[in-house]
Amino acid sequence: MKHLWLPWHWPIWALFGAGWCVARLPLGLQYRVGRLIARVFFSLVPRRKAIIRVNLQLAFPELSPSQRDELTRSTIDEFSRSMVETLFVWFRGVRTLLERVNVSGLEHLSNHEHSQGTILLGAHFASLDLCGTAVSQISPFQITYRDIKNPVANQFAVNCRRRAYEKLYLATELKTVVNELRDGKTVWIATDQDMGTRKATCFAPFFGVKVSTITTPFRLARLTGARVVLMTHTRNNEERTWDVELLPIELSKLAAPECYVADATNVNRVIEQVIRSQPAQYFWVHRRFKTMANGQRRDYRFKEFKSRD
Repeated sequence: MKHLWLPWHWPIWALFGAGWCVARLPLGLQYRVGRLIARVFFSLVPRRKAIIRVNLQLAFPELSPSQRDELTRSTIDEFSRSMVETLFVWFRGVRTLLERVNVSGLEHLSNHEHSQGTILLGAHFASLDLCGTAVSQISPFQITYRDIKNPVANQFAVNCRRRAYEKLYLATELKTVVNELRDGKTVWIATDQDMGTRKATCFAPFFGVKVSTITTPFRLARLTGARVVLMTHTRNNEERTWDVELLPIELSKLAAPECYVADATNVNRVIEQVIRSQPAQYFWVHRRFKTMANGQRRDYRFKEFKSRD
């Protein structure tokens, strides 16, 4: 790990040092600092803001341009709160905030007969790290993850998450995940990432647009007999509380591969319902509609348009 301390990595270490300082402030002040930083960042890096605007055009075509502009600003503000919360959890833990996290459906994570494993589906709602860590303190589970490109940020994130969860596995370590599920463990898997046209994907509707949707969780459920539970979470900004809901997902009884499209459609529909209740509290900063059904990549340079493909 000595190479992570080489001079060209010092700027990212300096950012984490600043993050440590921000995490020591009162939470309300942290939010204000985070909001200021986020607005400056998105002004200086317009392509990131363009991603949000294109996503919102596709998801909410019924909104006027001015309404989408307002939703864009709200999304940036909510994103800044999420980043502040992540730093808070990484540097200070979640214990002081646990009483503010309301969890419903926790019985769906408890062990059932025959030590049946559980696939905990996650989506990129706001407060992902805070709510995920809070639930893991109540009912421990393991997680899968993908490496961050920056090696310092990746190592830092892995070390912090190791303190919060039972075990961490790269998303490619499927054989180990299968064994853990067969042993009755609960494993968290992100379900709303665009993985292109890879074998373990299908195209399912999401806000009326067919998007690349991961089918790995449904394949693992078939293989191991694990049950599937979706974790959703929203933030109450006025009360500074968080609501987590654990929803059991009934899988299709159809034979593969059609069943995976049905399951993906069902899960996307539930995720969409939650987003519509708090549209700014979703990570629209990632290119959820990146891969089109014809296999081509969507142009994420912002421009107003009237129709969707």
